[in-house]
Amino acid sequence: MSRFTFHARTVSIQQQRRQGGAGLMEFAVSASVVAILAAMLLSRLYSYQGEAERVAMQYTVSAIRSVLQLKQAQARLPEHPLNLAQLAEQNPLELLDRKPRNYLGEFYSPDVRELAPGNWYFDRDRKILVYLLNERSVFGDSSLKQLQFKVKLLRLPLSPAKPSSAPEMSGATLEQLNG
Repeated sequence: MSRFTFHARTVSIQQQRRQGGAGLMEFAVSASVVAILAAMLLSRLYSYQGEAERVAMQYTVSAIRSVLQLKQAQARLPEHPLNLAQLAEQNPLELLDRKPRNYLGEFYSPDVRELAPGNWYFDRDRKILVYLLNERSVFGDSSLKQLQFKVKLLRLPLSPAKPSSAPEMSGATLEQLNG
């Protein structure tokens, strides 16, 4: 009986060695698979980050355009006199209830190299709103470093059929200057 127990112990030690875990080859294969999956995930996340930047920028531009349309409608009401020419002179982000988180402020001829990409600022000298691109490839032209916007006044010519006392219809829109 003692022989049998000795033999059983020997078999169990050999089985433990075989079942002790993965070998070096199995570890290398699993590490390679994990590395490939991580690279694919990071690449996908990088493209989503660029797309999120593009959407956030477009959302801000759309919000400004909507506020300008609202101001244009208000200007037509007799009880809300509004000079649309003033809109072309001011910072369009001032029209929003909440400025975007990535708004740096107003500057006089800033050095763009000192400003972080992925942010808005208003150039007071040129009276333009500027967005500094972070993910250039998402915006089409990868040579662009910034997108520039300006409030532009729209003036419709007076119709000869209108009486001269009728006010000239005008409006304002946010126009992209480059890109």
